[in-house]
Amino acid sequence: MRSTALLAAVLGATVPVTAWDPFGHQTVGYLASKYFTPNATARLTSLIGLSPTFDIGDAAAWADTVRDREGLPWSKMWHFVNPRADDPTTNTCKLQYPSDCPRGNCIIDAILNQTRVVMDQSAGIAARRNATMWVLHFFGDLHQPMHASGYKAGGNLVRPVCFGPMETCNNGTVPGDKVWNLHSIWDSAIPRKLRGLKETESPETDKKAAMLWAEEIYERQQIEGIEEKEQCGSMGCVVDWAGESNRLVCQHALSKGEEWVLGHDLSGDYFLENAKVVESQVGKAGRRLGGWINALVDILDQFPPEEELTEEENYGGGDL
Repeated sequence: MRSTALLAAVLGATVPVTAWDPFGHQTVGYLASKYFTPNATARLTSLIGLSPTFDIGDAAAWADTVRDREGLPWSKMWHFVNPRADDPTTNTCKLQYPSDCPRGNCIIDAILNQTRVVMDQSAGIAARRNATMWVLHFFGDLHQPMHASGYKAGGNLVRPVCFGPMETCNNGTVPGDKVWNLHSIWDSAIPRKLRGLKETESPETDKKAAMLWAEEIYERQQIEGIEEKEQCGSMGCVVDWAGESNRLVCQHALSKGEEWVLGHDLSGDYFLENAKVVESQVGKAGRRLGGWINALVDILDQFPPEEELTEEENYGGGDL
């Protein structure tokens, strides 16, 4: 989906939680980078300050590290959209944009607005660097179905659920033990089990696993000839992708009903039924992000390269 016209339209248009486990965001970042043009790779390296100690996977996971920072409570709203008409108990999953994005505080407008910041040469290098990392991150969130659901806070209030034997399931009475909710099952439990990862793996192990997963998805996409072909308006594709994620809640995440989800071990048949959905969404996120960044860089190439950031400005400094 390389469309300079799409990004140009975004720049000119008027547009009124938990997240994927870092492992998931890193995978999306690594996969997207495999679709980057050489110009896109060079531009992001310059703009973000990518290095062996802070690579594209780190950049894609960065937004969650600042989400709860003092003075940034507003950024939490950027990680999701909560369609108000959602009721999977009646098989109703329907995103209505822009009414479901009041005052522009949702992931759809966050992607569009932060894309504009990246392209705004007057915004300052630190702001543009941070905006680039917001975009990398939000593409991952956009493709996690529970981030596009308005039902019970995106599934956070569907709890406690079990991801293991029912007899050992923690209902919140065991201090220090993890209590799963449906949102965290999709964020973390399913992707980690799919790749054979424990919750307690080291950051280094997670990064290596994310690189491997991205490589496997990319190779499969190349064999299958998967390619984004649709052309979208300034916000059409982002809205469409959010709607696609939203529908997956009715089709998969809560297709058997909330009572069933609360009463069964989700690491069994539920995992087997939904693991492919998770992997498909990670694949779509990376592929689409790659196309978005390439189109963005086509516009940035009309301007001089970014100046180098100071050490203080890098990875969390500067204005957000």
